[in-house]
Amino acid sequence: VSVLFDYILTPECLALFPLGCINLHPSFLPYNRGQWPNVWSIVEGTPSGVTLHYMDAGVDTGDIIAQQRVPVLPTDTGESLYRRLEQESVRLFMDNWPLFKGGKAARRAQPREAGTYHRMRDSEKIDHIDLERSYVAKDLIDVLRARTFPPHKGAYFVHEGQRVYVRVQLWREGPQ
Repeated sequence: VSVLFDYILTPECLALFPLGCINLHPSFLPYNRGQWPNVWSIVEGTPSGVTLHYMDAGVDTGDIIAQQRVPVLPTDTGESLYRRLEQESVRLFMDNWPLFKGGKAARRAQPREAGTYHRMRDSEKIDHIDLERSYVAKDLIDVLRARTFPPHKGAYFVHEGQRVYVRVQLWREGPQ
């Protein structure tokens, strides 16, 4: 069982396990394979959720055992969405572990032509807020909220040669 494991196992290693190896990934595969799926669901508007899947030689490309969507709320930050994905991951795993252990887990191939993939360095492309550039308000707010996840630094702008980091706080009007 792999959970938030940042290494790719070789096919030889994966072959050592008769029932296979499974991974619990905090994304709705095939969307947001790789790093920081919570960020990309907010920034790119891709489906958000959690997936339990078999591991193969690729990155989050193995056959799906089970999935559950988790909606992105307008008040979500990268942190709040991540916390909800964690909670749903535990539920998904608990519900499906007995099936896997008993050799009766479902197996559905992921569509190879669909989905998205992100590396850790992809966040560098969105983290720097250029104060001289025009942004669509929604896009800028989505980046700021997606990258709000203390203690991570997240989005920033440069003032007098120094980075100034930005975090946002979001809430709905009325009773919480």
